[in-house]
Amino acid sequence: MILTSFAGFLLFNERQVHSLQVTVAQNNQALPPKIQENNQTKQEGGTIKGLFADYDPKEFKPQADALRTRNEVFTRDTNTSIFIELDLNKTRLFNQDNEFFKLLKDFSFKEEKNVSKETSLKFKEDKSKPRLSIIIDDMASSEQVRWLKASKLKLTPSFFPPDKNHPRTHILAKEFDFFMVHLPLAAMNFKNEEIQTLKPEDEQEHIDLTVDSVVRDFAGIKFINNHTGSLFTSDIKAMRKLFKSFQRHGLIFVDSITIGSSKASLVAKEFGQIPIKRDIFLDNADEVDAIKKQIKKAVNLAHKKGFAIAIAHPRKNTFKALTESKKLLETVNLVYLSEVFDELND
Repeated sequence: MILTSFAGFLLFNERQVHSLQVTVAQNNQALPPKIQENNQTKQEGGTIKGLFADYDPKEFKPQADALRTRNEVFTRDTNTSIFIELDLNKTRLFNQDNEFFKLLKDFSFKEEKNVSKETSLKFKEDKSKPRLSIIIDDMASSEQVRWLKASKLKLTPSFFPPDKNHPRTHILAKEFDFFMVHLPLAAMNFKNEEIQTLKPEDEQEHIDLTVDSVVRDFAGIKFINNHTGSLFTSDIKAMRKLFKSFQRHGLIFVDSITIGSSKASLVAKEFGQIPIKRDIFLDNADEVDAIKKQIKKAVNLAHKKGFAIAIAHPRKNTFKALTESKKLLETVNLVYLSEVFDELND
């Protein structure tokens, strides 16, 4: 959700800002000079990772509906994303008693339609539980909708835009309190390309028309992630055109990270958005046991970071593995992405 007030960040005093340091995960593969410099000057202390982890607090500046930073991280790992850590004096970012969180709570947000009708999670009641968002990509049929609902889990469906191969996706989306759109972007090597796949060479007008159509078809849509997209997301000019189009409608891009050299985080920061990206895929291998192992990794990531994003697909084995992992999933709060933003305004 787009931020409309940033006065809270101006309240950081010198002591608070000084306590926020940037460190980088050991398996990071490539760092720009600015990040390397930050890493060399880090101090010891507890760390916290999560949705806001790509931001150096020293670079927070009030913007018009935006937060901006210059840092960028690239990773070759296409299954588990690399993240920057913020030292918060051994306190968790989403701890109700944390001064940083108290400031964030003062933000006001624009109202959006595409949010959960369920009561938002309460930090006072559930603050000890980490949060995990599981996105189910490639949603296109009534059968897939039935499978997802039958799981009785709080999962986020991400629907293809309607076309002649799956013309009712925008209608199926109405069956859910919260949903996303799975926008096809060009891949480097993918034979079964979707009909309306956007390409890096597409003109701004064509991209605008495609995004306009998505907004018309899916009332209240806010979050969009990419289907394939290794070619498109690694092209910075293409991503700037896409974000320019998204900006017209207040849309938020969720990077599926189909390639390690994705420019989505960099461009998100240029447009004043908080970068949001997948942490792990659950079902690259379509086998129940293998998927269960990935679910366990996703839960562990959520416990380690405080918040994690997993992506899966609407397959029988995937839903079977998720259903059989309910006890494990009870150790986290399954949430919609909208809640991560909404709860800061509660």
